[in-house]
Amino acid sequence: MRLRICFVTERARGTDGWGRYTVEVVRALREQGVLPVLVTADSKIDSELAGIEVHSVLPPLFGPRGQTLRTLSRSLRLRRILERCDVVHCLVEPYAPLVALSRPRSVPFVLTAHGTWAVAPLANPWQRLVFRSAFRRADTIVFQTSFIRDRMAERMRLPRHLVATGGVRPELFKNTGTASEPADWTATGRVVLSVGALKERKGHGVTLEAVALARKTLPDLHFVLIGAKDVPGNCARELQQIAGDRGMTDAFHTLGRVPFDELRRWYQRADVFALLPKDRDNCYEGLGLVYLESAAAGVPAIGVTESGASEAVVHGETGLLVPQGDAQAAADAIVLLLTDDVLRTRMGQAARLRAEELSWVNLARRLAETYGALLSENRQRPTGSAR
Repeated sequence: MRLRICFVTERARGTDGWGRYTVEVVRALREQGVLPVLVTADSKIDSELAGIEVHSVLPPLFGPRGQTLRTLSRSLRLRRILERCDVVHCLVEPYAPLVALSRPRSVPFVLTAHGTWAVAPLANPWQRLVFRSAFRRADTIVFQTSFIRDRMAERMRLPRHLVATGGVRPELFKNTGTASEPADWTATGRVVLSVGALKERKGHGVTLEAVALARKTLPDLHFVLIGAKDVPGNCARELQQIAGDRGMTDAFHTLGRVPFDELRRWYQRADVFALLPKDRDNCYEGLGLVYLESAAAGVPAIGVTESGASEAVVHGETGLLVPQGDAQAAADAIVLLLTDDVLRTRMGQAARLRAEELSWVNLARRLAETYGALLSENRQRPTGSAR
């Protein structure tokens, strides 16, 4: 009998980290025989999930004041759906209080903790009362990284949990050597690639400064940045100002969002991948799926310490980790990788193997095992016993 798993998420489209995680996890689990049921705030779903049962009954996240109460008001609707499911898996942390309130006692509750929203509510006195209780009521918390597990453990006693990092579809990013050059200048220039929305937290300014410093040794070096520009803040304008001040106007390329085929070509063309996020006010880079995508393309990555990047980038093996905000250390790492072909090749090969280990398929297997274990425990529990 196929397990009927309810996935609670804001959207099932790959427009952000939560959305991409939803699409890939649900897709991979369906391929392994799970029968998914989606509960969302957005009725539009990715074409790869066509045919899945969808209930668009949730309010969107980050709405007007009082949004948490508005979310909790949907508990009766969610409970009716959960009564027909074997397990509920909350894929987006802000919906955890709703799931904790709604789920029948007989339905195991799994929560994925990605990053900022696993930690930030615990730092707010009012939110802490609601979210700490909800998090503790999970039968299992699935942490994307040990970094986020440790940050959360600093603020509350954790229930049962595991670290299950994922993911990537390695087959989509492998460099076959047949892709065309993504731009005219790339035939002769070297490329540092970064992928991420134009937000200050992503640390693109630090990366740009690092590339400018590295160009003193490697004058043919270019910085290509792919990511959404239509986000709040002045990051795009500030980056252009830095590029002008550092004489990098012609060597800094901001492409915005690009189609997947173009994104893949840039991964395959890049010499080094770099994403240097910065922690800000309990906002964290929980993992960074883009590190795994670059790894699948055989590109060594530069990330930062004290972040989820350390789960995706094995320092000295698949890439290098530098202190947050240290442009000179990042520049030194870029120069090292681009002047040592043997080291860069070795790290690129190790990165491919790391990507295979952290595939969505392997993550889905671990999740399926977790669901099965929880259901087995339920069957063995005496009728009427407390959870």
